[in-house]
Amino acid sequence: MISQDHVTEALRSVVDPCSIATGVPINLVDMGIVRGIKIDGTHVEIQLRFTSPVCFQAMNITSAIEDAVMAIDGVGRVTCDTRSGAWEWTPAMMAPSAQARLRRLRPMPEIQLAERPAGRPTAETDDEVAPAAVSGDPAAP
Repeated sequence: MISQDHVTEALRSVVDPCSIATGVPINLVDMGIVRGIKIDGTHVEIQLRFTSPVCFQAMNITSAIEDAVMAIDGVGRVTCDTRSGAWEWTPAMMAPSAQARLRRLRPMPEIQLAERPAGRPTAETDDEVAPAAVSGDPAAP
């Protein structure tokens, strides 16, 4: 019998191609690309969401999914649903462990207002900067 656990484990063997390009390979499950798994007898449907509506890797991803899931004993057919809700991905959907790996290898600087160099006014600290920035006229009051 085909189980959700077997399918999930097979999906963990498929790595998001774009994550490879960033230097932090992350599997589809941890990346948050898998929305759901439906099993109906020998048919397995994988519901996906991509990180972009113009994902150039969509065909490669679905092909790799089909290969990985077809390798499970008892699976006769695999389909990938990329239609409904396929473009709703956000980085918050990544597994915390994947987010931590990404941040360790590609840290994001934490900027605090107190650490800004002197002489660089901002709208938060200098009221005269905001009107000029809004109007586009550097002479604006």
